[in-house]
Amino acid sequence: MAVAAPDSFAQDIPETRDDSGNRVSFVKTSQDTTVYNILEKDRSKNVNEIPVPHFAIHTANNKFVMTIGAQINPIIGTDLGSDLYKQEGSGINFVPSQIPIPSVSGRKSDFFINALNASIDLQVVGFGGTDDQITGYIKLSTSGNDKTIELSKAFITWRGLTAGLKHSLFQDESVVPPTIDPQGPNGLVANTVNEIGYVSPSWSGFRFGVGLDMPTYYSSSGHYWGHDHKSWDGHDITGELVCDPEAYSFEAPDIPMFAEWGKDNLNRIRLSGIVRPMIYKDILNDARRASVGWGLSLSGNINPVEQLIFYLQATYGKGIGAYIQDLAGMPLSFVPKNDYPGHMTPTPMMGWSAAMTYNINDKWQINVMGSQARLWQVSAYAEHEAVEHGINNYKYGYYGAANVFYNISSYFQLGLEYDYGYRKSWNAGSAHDNRIQFQIMFAL
Repeated sequence: MAVAAPDSFAQDIPETRDDSGNRVSFVKTSQDTTVYNILEKDRSKNVNEIPVPHFAIHTANNKFVMTIGAQINPIIGTDLGSDLYKQEGSGINFVPSQIPIPSVSGRKSDFFINALNASIDLQVVGFGGTDDQITGYIKLSTSGNDKTIELSKAFITWRGLTAGLKHSLFQDESVVPPTIDPQGPNGLVANTVNEIGYVSPSWSGFRFGVGLDMPTYYSSSGHYWGHDHKSWDGHDITGELVCDPEAYSFEAPDIPMFAEWGKDNLNRIRLSGIVRPMIYKDILNDARRASVGWGLSLSGNINPVEQLIFYLQATYGKGIGAYIQDLAGMPLSFVPKNDYPGHMTPTPMMGWSAAMTYNINDKWQINVMGSQARLWQVSAYAEHEAVEHGINNYKYGYYGAANVFYNISSYFQLGLEYDYGYRKSWNAGSAHDNRIQFQIMFAL
């Protein structure tokens, strides 16, 4: 939310003219609804992204609009139950799948101050407000765990077509309230990919989208740990390499799609789907084969009264671990088929998230949420990956969070949050962690 600055500030900024004679103005986006809407149209709708910046420059006819935004979010917190902050793959992100099992004696709590959760973006728009509006967007950010600056988003949008590094169309960006934890609920569909996609205009509240994603496969190594076949062609294959998921280059993209209907952004329902072909080599039969993963996700919002918003997402599929928060990175999305060694099969998995927002007034907001991620039929593979590669095997996990935010102004926000995470393994028990954290956020 933007607030007005003193009128004298805007008056101190002179208007100039470019070479073509178009007037160039420096404006506060809160005072120019047209410029604000032009910028907001093609930006991510995820609440944890940088909002529309407070200032922009534009020509009188809006054929050129440019803005630079930034967000700095120092966080102070403590873990109780496990030292999750120090775990690789977690840190400032509260990731239940990374909770150590068993908990390490002497490392069941931690205190941290993290000022690395920061980002900056640049947005340039041509032909703003017309059917030919074209947007270029770049976002640079830290991971929140070190000082390395990374390119986190870079895309171009024109007439519903978007190409570049962005959130997948399989992801519903508007289905979770804000959290201090940068990652958020563990069962959410959330993935940034290289994608080319199309989103239709809205026809009486209905729209659809379809795209092509550059795939990332978190498959097993191809060693057979099934129980139906102990030997093949006269020799023992237990623990042997029976298929090679990396034998060939990517030959087919992931195909995300969605259809959505709603009377407005806070009262809508969306059905998303994805198809994930994977090409691999059957070593036992010296053959080239394919395995197809798929996923379906139902999500939406309900705004029964002005101050109250409900969010829900439920996802099920096979081989979609790259798209579910807690499962991303686990080498379990595709594994050798138990009853047919040499063939690979996608792993069944699911995730869900439910949340609620209550806006007390313009200054105060309360959010509560719960989530789960789970996978099936991979106990032997999860156990052996843990032994061989130090990856804690994972069966399912829960995530819960409750927070309160106070907006001092549109630039400054204070927040206090409690996070709970629980992790269940296949054969090594379970563990949990609690986190209490406080943020001071500045948004340009």
